[in-house]
Amino acid sequence: MSQSRKVARYIIRADENYGGRRTLGRDYASRAEAEAKLKKILSPPKKRVLPDGRVIYLTSYRNAQSGTGIINPRVKKIMVMR
Repeated sequence: MSQSRKVARYIIRADENYGGRRTLGRDYASRAEAEAKLKKILSPPKKRVLPDGRVIYLTSYRNAQSGTGIINPRVKKIMVMR
């Protein structure tokens, strides 16, 4: 029988536009992995410029991740049993 032990994991916590804090996504094994994911979520959207000059922003990834918006995101270290 294996022993359970505490290991460090990192989560992304952020405020929402309507208040409160929540966890975005899952937990990550390293801080660098969590920060890379956060950078991807906060990156500017891709855009497609139409021939008539209008711009379409391709934000489906960010919208799916953020829901109502991300305010003051941070990476938090937690200890979990594994």
